[in-house]
Parts: sequence; C-alpha cells; structure tokens
Amino acid sequence: MFKSFLSVMLAGTLCAASLNVAAVEVTELDRSAIKIADRSQQVKNQALRQAMEEVVLKNTGDRMALSEPLVAQAIAQPTAYIRQFGYQEQDGEQYLQASFDHSKIISLLREAKLPVWGKQRPLTLLWLAQENEGKRELLNDASMLESRSQIANLSQTRGVPMLLPMMDLDDAMAISVTDVRGMFADTVAKASQRYGSDYFAMVSLDTLPDELVNIQLALYPTSSDQPLFNPLITLSTQVKGMDVAVSEIFGAISQYYVARYAIADSGEANSTRLTFVEITDRQQLLDIEKYLHQLSAVKSVSLTKVQGISAEFSLELFGSEEDLYRLISLEPKIRSMEPANGSALLDNPNLLNSQSELGGDEMVDPLSSSQTPRHEYIWQGR
Repeated sequence: MFKSFLSVMLAGTLCAASLNVAAVEVTELDRSAIKIADRSQQVKNQALRQAMEEVVLKNTGDRMALSEPLVAQAIAQPTAYIRQFGYQEQDGEQYLQASFDHSKIISLLREAKLPVWGKQRPLTLLWLAQENEGKRELLNDASMLESRSQIANLSQTRGVPMLLPMMDLDDAMAISVTDVRGMFADTVAKASQRYGSDYFAMVSLDTLPDELVNIQLALYPTSSDQPLFNPLITLSTQVKGMDVAVSEIFGAISQYYVARYAIADSGEANSTRLTFVEITDRQQLLDIEKYLHQLSAVKSVSLTKVQGISAEFSLELFGSEEDLYRLISLEPKIRSMEPANGSALLDNPNLLNSQSELGGDEMVDPLSSSQTPRHEYIWQGR
C-alpha cells in the first residue's frame, strides 16, 4: 500500500523499493488534467487556460505568479504554449488533458523575473491527526478518508511530493495522536527516520461547527543534529471546509520550499566549477551533464577538463552558488567528497547547515548550506 499511495500522488514519478526514498524527481511538470462538463468550445478554452495555470504553478510554486502581466497575458491565450491536448473519460467523469512546451513555460517565467522550481524536490512525511467517526486518528496510507484523496490530488497538481505513514505496528509503537497534536517534535522525528523523507510535518485538524476547520501545523527537517526547538514554519488558522484546510497545508509547506529551492534570475554573472571523481565511463559524464542542465539554478554547463578518473564542469548560474549547492543537497545520487583538511566525510550533503530566521527565533535546516560548500563529488547514479 505504501508504494501504491506514492504512485497515485505522483503519477508514477516515484518508484520506492524501500522506505529510504529521499527526495523526489517530479517529471510531469508540463501536464495537467482538468475536469470538464462538456466538450463545447467555451468549456475547452476555459479548461486550457486552467491547465496552463496549473502548469505555471507547478513550475514556479508561487500563486502570485499568475497575476504577473506577462504570465496573465500568456494564460489568456495559451495555444502558443500547448504541445497537444485531448479528452479522456475516467470513472464517469470527462477530463481535458493538456501538455505544454516545457522550455517555453520556463522561458516565460524567466522573462517575467519569476523563480523556477526544478524537478528535484524535497519529500515531506505528513503526520496528520484528524477526527474519524468521533475518534481522533493519524491519517495513513490505507485510509479511506476524503482528506487522503485530497492530499494525493494536490501533491500531483501542485508538484509537491508528500507521503503518509503506513501506521503499521512499528509506527503504532513509536508515535500516537497525542504526540502529533501536542507537537512533540523529538518523538515524531524519531518515528520519521524510517521513511527517509527530507522533512516531516505535524498537522492537527479539528472540525468545528459551521464546517469550520482549525489547523495547527509545524514543519521540521527530518535529519538534524540540533534539538528541534523551533519549527521551520508554523501555521495556526481556521478555514471553512476540509478541502480548503488541505489546500492551506500545501500552500504553507510549498511556500517554504519555493523560498529555498525555486531560483529566479539574479541578473548577475555568477559561475562556479564542480569536480566529479571516480568517473569510470563516458555514460557517467553524460548523466552528470544532463543532471546539471536540468537544475533550476543552472544557466549553462560545459565539460572543461577530464583528467584520469576526474572531470571538471564549468557552470553559469541564474542564482548564487549557495542556491546551486542547496539543490545538489537534494540529489541522492550525489555524494560529497572528504575535504582536504581531513574533517569528517559528509556522505549526505543534507548535513550542511544554515540558519533560518522565523519571528526572531533561529533553527538549523540541514537541507541548506551557508557554510563553505564542497566542490568535489561522486556520482552514484547508474
């Protein structure tokens, strides 16, 4: 059930053979499916505009982008960006499916000076406590509650990888509803380790009269050597309806990720060099170059030197070097090398630390990297 839920949410973009799934490569950033009432011209035109809105949101993560003049003008006339579209019926409902020219969408966002969120995205483990038939429980992978399907749909339409716990015997012994509702971060962090996610979120939803829903949310990094005193973000609010509540949860979490991982063009001529070692064949060089090209922080890539089993790549950047290393820290196929001064090897670049200021409080986010980054890496892909 664990794998099936992930495949539903991410439309096949994630294939987890174990619980150590790490970050996720979201591949269908240029596609959208819109439910329609009929196949009239008016409905088709409206659906195509809505489909482009969803694709823009997937690629920038920022709803404010839709109001940018250049983007709004493009959405109003989306045909120039469409590769193809068609109709499909599923479970008695009609859908218009559209795919867009990804390079044109990215060029539009760059021209509008908007951040671009790349394919490699952090995976969030969601511990969500809510009521079910008068009892509070933790939402799990096998749940039939409506909130589960809403999470799956939003994970796909917004391109925010999210997974729910299995709540098997191991989970039941490690964590309880009280731990989540009480926001006991250390306890929940220990229970989260087995899933290999980048972050975990604790969410408590309480239903109130008049369909109101009270939301309490806190987001933490899963791997941290620091005490989990202060969350990276919090949300405390009331909204009307469970669908709005789930949307608010995604909005708060994705806004944090966009601030960290979506890269706008700084307008500066920033560049850097990366060295990969233990190169044994030409295919590795091609795979590394392909990977670097798709990073949202990278403007251009060139292989500048091959010497023995090492290869040096020169990169022109949209953002800063720190932006680049933060994105690299999400890639499980890359391992940073031991620094020349002999300090401990960081097998996982996620251990690079920086501080995030929230309301005057500071907390280390191990997925950021403000200290001096390492420039030598090993490619662990196929």
